[in-house]
Amino acid sequence: MRKPDITEDMIFECFAAAREASSLEDSAASFVDVEEYENQVMYPEFARWADTAGEPELASLFRKVAGEEKLHAVWLRELYADIGIPKRGEDTQRAIDALTTIRANCDALIALNPEGVIEKALTVAIRVEEREYADIYPRFRDQALAAGDSATAAVYQRVVDSEQHHAVWFENALADFRSRIPSNLSAC
Repeated sequence: MRKPDITEDMIFECFAAAREASSLEDSAASFVDVEEYENQVMYPEFARWADTAGEPELASLFRKVAGEEKLHAVWLRELYADIGIPKRGEDTQRAIDALTTIRANCDALIALNPEGVIEKALTVAIRVEEREYADIYPRFRDQALAAGDSATAAVYQRVVDSEQHHAVWFENALADFRSRIPSNLSAC
């Protein structure tokens, strides 16, 4: 029987990137869409994987970060009260579709190699958070500064700092995880 193959890149495809738009309002809507996706879909799915793999502490970490992703959306909604439910972005829909596509194979792979799936999920979580704090949200902050909107810029900076903390949490969790598993078990 051929073992299902889930790569780190496949899991990374489950990440939706917020898109900077020409208006602050449209950038904010993309941001809220993506942060709510991470809160409601991506990190809860990673938590489910960790639970299935017998890693309740890692599942709790994924849930904690999911909760903070929701807070990011709340912070920006306070400034854009009329944002409502943002239109689903193309990248967010693509990420939802990617996660749906790999779910069954990922469940089968967790049964065969739980350590490999969890290691990849943590690695992807690090990449996601690094991309947000180092690239995407600093551009949103700078866009708000350029428009003279210091309140929005301050929220984006607060999110940048939070995403950086998430990356460190995931890096520490990955280092601890790797120290607990035999190196030959982690590769998928």
